[in-house]
Amino acid sequence: MTVQRLGMIMRDVTGRTVVHSRAALFAGAAIVFAASASAEIASSSDTSGTLGEIVVTAQKRASTVQDTPISITAVSGADIQDRGITDVAALAAATPGVSLKSNGPGQTELEMRGMTSSGGNSATVGFYLDDIPMTAPAGAQNGKVVIDPTLYDLNRIEVLRGPQGTLYGAGSMGGTVKLITNQPNLTESQASVESILSGTDGGGFNHNDNFMVNIPLVNDQLALRIVGSEAYTSGWIDRIVVNPFPLPTNGGATRGNVGAAPIESRRKGSNAERLYGVRATVLWKPTSELTITPSIFYQRITQEGPSAFDSNPGTKAHYQPFNVAEPYSDKIVVYSLTANYKFDAFDLTSITSQWNRTSVQSQDGSENFNNPISGVEINAPGTIGYYLPGGTGPVQGTETDPSKQFSQEIRAASAGDGPLNWVGGLFYSHFKSSFNLYTAVENPSAYVDLGTFGPATTSAIWNLTNPTTISQYAVFGEGTYAITHHLKATVGLRWYSYDYSFYDYFAGWGSPQGGATPSQDYITQSQNGVNPKFNLAYEFDKDLMVYVTAAKGFRPGGGNQPLPTGGPLWAPGGVPLSVFPFKYSGGLWPKSYNPDTLWSYELGEKARFFDRRLTVNASVYYEKWSNVQVLELPNDYLLSDNGGTAKITGGELEIRAALGGGFQLGVSGGYTHASLTPSVHYTIQPFDKLPDVPTHTADFNLTYSHALADKYQFTARVENTYVGSRLDLTFPPGFGTGALTPLPSYDLTNIRAGIHADAGWGAALFANNLFNKQAYLENMVQLTLANPSYNRVITNQPLTIGVDLTYTF
Repeated sequence: MTVQRLGMIMRDVTGRTVVHSRAALFAGAAIVFAASASAEIASSSDTSGTLGEIVVTAQKRASTVQDTPISITAVSGADIQDRGITDVAALAAATPGVSLKSNGPGQTELEMRGMTSSGGNSATVGFYLDDIPMTAPAGAQNGKVVIDPTLYDLNRIEVLRGPQGTLYGAGSMGGTVKLITNQPNLTESQASVESILSGTDGGGFNHNDNFMVNIPLVNDQLALRIVGSEAYTSGWIDRIVVNPFPLPTNGGATRGNVGAAPIESRRKGSNAERLYGVRATVLWKPTSELTITPSIFYQRITQEGPSAFDSNPGTKAHYQPFNVAEPYSDKIVVYSLTANYKFDAFDLTSITSQWNRTSVQSQDGSENFNNPISGVEINAPGTIGYYLPGGTGPVQGTETDPSKQFSQEIRAASAGDGPLNWVGGLFYSHFKSSFNLYTAVENPSAYVDLGTFGPATTSAIWNLTNPTTISQYAVFGEGTYAITHHLKATVGLRWYSYDYSFYDYFAGWGSPQGGATPSQDYITQSQNGVNPKFNLAYEFDKDLMVYVTAAKGFRPGGGNQPLPTGGPLWAPGGVPLSVFPFKYSGGLWPKSYNPDTLWSYELGEKARFFDRRLTVNASVYYEKWSNVQVLELPNDYLLSDNGGTAKITGGELEIRAALGGGFQLGVSGGYTHASLTPSVHYTIQPFDKLPDVPTHTADFNLTYSHALADKYQFTARVENTYVGSRLDLTFPPGFGTGALTPLPSYDLTNIRAGIHADAGWGAALFANNLFNKQAYLENMVQLTLANPSYNRVITNQPLTIGVDLTYTF
């Protein structure tokens, strides 16, 4: 196939030319050649093999995926590298039962089985780095976001679906994700390097460089392992300043024609990203029974701006009246100390950790504050304009989210292969998060002060600080007893207690009492209870198991920031106008919301056929989610409350097959149906749906492996991931309380082919997002006012073609 013919194919598939350089054409031609070569090699090979097993620690003791009677997906470190996965979001999208929202690097919110976490301050999915719980920031407007660590030199990733509160605590009512790192090797010096070089359509050159070095310092007793990463991802979103900026029409419901306005400046690739990270682990084994493992992890991510385009006009750009930058940064340092002592009857483990994280992001709100629907201008709508003197001027909001947590877990796990296996322990954590939002304007006299209803006199629109602390205590245990050779019963229990405190300081002319009088409040909660788990598993033989599980999940409550009680959009006494029928008792906004709980019931099977060449794992579930923490938006202010009851049904299916001739097939899919019985206070339409829950997800992958001569291994892979339509929050005109509108379904295809040599080197060519599709991932939550005339839509990376070079010493 000629390079010219490849270019024609790329144009035919995408509707436009997406390969712009000789280097990209060469890379694409090489991939096509490799794929055709693999088909020829496959036809001459009839070798076959069984599917490998992955050892997991989902139940805090070692077992395999097939022997663990819960719905779990595990991906080995080798598979992560072979698939070219570099972030948690890409893995989550390909895992059945998992959904996500993502504003970009370090801003991914994970959800499982319909357990959306749009309301409240706590996540519904637990996230662990080894045994360290990584609690998300409490008040971040971009969600309960997890860290986005580099995935280089991981041992595996475990995705546990369904409530995991018995062993993993209050943040795991929907499931848990665990990233397990490789530990130091006491006897062997090791090293590896990787460099991923690529180009993105509409962007530029990207690189991702990693290394690992393992040094035995004292043979069989002391070793050090260091992993480092540095990456740059070019941006593909343009930030365009136009002057004069057109005013909205139709009362603010229709955006001005920004595409036809004169361009003052253009910042190409405004969402470019950089990452620096290092992880160092020491393993000390002073005796055969005792191991001590201190570790430190540092990572910093910066991004020039969000990966979001304006839905109107729908090009890959964001339009502004002023040159207001929108940088983002996320820095985290994690310290941990793990000690394990092996007694004859049980293992005793202590995990001590402390992490500190700070994320900062800024966003432009200049256009949002000049929309007549906002009702914040002092003059008649549309008579001011943007530009000084007298105009509304530039507006920028900056959110700072410092958070930290200390945690201590002490647990014991039984040793041996007796009929009873158990694990139990104690857990304590102290979490602190301090959400800060500062939004300012240069010309306050153009706006209404909510306290005086006259012109504002301070530049601060919102000066908001919300320190939050949560202390948790728990006693947990889980035991599995072999009733017969085939039947096993598991009973788990976790007693928990937590103390919660929330302080609110809210100042500025957009605060509840206006610029002259800050609003202050202090809220505390204490709660204790029990999360039980029951599981029965029946093994017909070593290749067929069925199980049934009933488990309870729990999430803490929290506090709300105060809302205005007067002004043009609020009636006297705190009761909203009739267009906002929240119907709160006494006309007072709730200062806090209560915990929510979940009961989950699951039936599953795990089966292997044809001498373990075929694996079929499936599960179906029903969940009843009570007192659901929901997000309400009176006049677009954030307010969490307890809604009604959600009922969620669904299932997951994962199939892996060794087809022979070097081919392996993987097919997986998930189905989720979620309905909500809302409370009388819930006003986001449609009232009976949960946000951000795709009904269908699926993943298909086909891999090929073949030995070339005696020293080389050829591999090729094609993978397609599908995410169905889901409802996401928007702010259309006329509602004033937000609405859930559909995001279109999407599917993305990646291909990869390469050679690995026995000498340690490897090279693979790849094309990610092969057909250059623009997915609508999420409507971005804005730090400033929402804009009803358009949405800012988070999107994926366009077609990216490159080479992955590795060497292992």
